Amino acid sequence: MAKKKRLSPNKLAKEKGYFANLKKIVGYEPRKAEYEVAAIQPIVDRLDDSLEREAQLLAELATVRDSIAEDGTALSEKNDGAALQTAAQFGEDSPEVQSLGRTRKSERKTRRPANTGGTAPNA
Repeated sequence: MAKKKRLSPNKLAKEKGYFANLKKIVGYEPRKAEYEVAAIQPIVDRLDDSLEREAQLLAELATVRDSIAEDGTALSEKNDGAALQTAAQFGEDSPEVQSLGRTRKSERKTRRPANTGGTAPNA
């Protein structure tokens, strides 16, 4: 069975407004019982409950995401500090520094321009 597409918040608000108007119609008596106000009301109640639950879960999710961001940043800062402490204790060219994801001093590239072997062109 195909998953039903979710209505936009604007469309939901319109549909709920239409139902509110339906309840105000005096003498509304449909031929099919499934279209009676009493048959539609539980759907509206479930929808309201689901929307409220969704809002609560989204707020909780935002809190968890903030916590993950804070803790991730703190872990990164602590790892950087530990790498500096390791370099100070064992040296910048040690395998211990490399094991922390840093480049050993002897493996760093220099910033010298490459020697092309030619002379400078005449202007």
